[in-house]
Amino acid sequence: MSDPATWAPAETALLLVDMQNDFLHADGAYARGGAKAAPIAALPDRLAPVAAAMRAAGGWIVSTHFTLVPGKGGTPLI
Repeated sequence: MSDPATWAPAETALLLVDMQNDFLHADGAYARGGAKAAPIAALPDRLAPVAAAMRAAGGWIVSTHFTLVPGKGGTPLI
């Protein structure tokens, strides 16, 4: 791994994966299914300053989102 001091912000990205309510929020699909964890719920507040620093340095923010496709009867497939 190279020294972060030598990274070019315009050529560097912060990759955020699945930072959405169904995974993180207390009322999201995973919490309703019994999967709750304080460290997971804390992620948005912990990552916000990292994303702000990346933006301020001219870097990229890349965010992926997982979509639950409704199953038969309209309920999400979880």
